[in-house]
Amino acid sequence: MTTTPAPFAEHDFRKATRSEPQKSCVRVARRADRVELRDDKTTFGAPDDHRLVFTAEQFDDFLTATRAGRTEGLCLEITRREDGTHVFRSSTSPDAELVFTEAEVDAFRDGIAKHEFDAFAYAA
Repeated sequence: MTTTPAPFAEHDFRKATRSEPQKSCVRVARRADRVELRDDKTTFGAPDDHRLVFTAEQFDDFLTATRAGRTEGLCLEITRREDGTHVFRSSTSPDAELVFTEAEVDAFRDGIAKHEFDAFAYAA
């Protein structure tokens, strides 16, 4: 019997503390088994509210590698476009993408550096 994991609710997603309160940003939700990223410029649950989904292990590997300065071969690929925006793609499902500004990505990276998206940060 296959079970579908319970969906994340809007309140399950958090952003980095460096993100400005009323600005759009990268939102991250996690449970013991999985992590989802979304762009809060889209309405929660709308047809264009795309998610990048990772196992918790994949995302933890991404966090560790990012802190060490590694960017290749990770579950989350971040590329910078000529217009200055950044595209987030999952290495396992490259068709889905999220687009963020430089400021949004800087805040996300700051949250990574401060361990704001680690499992223990969601336990409280």
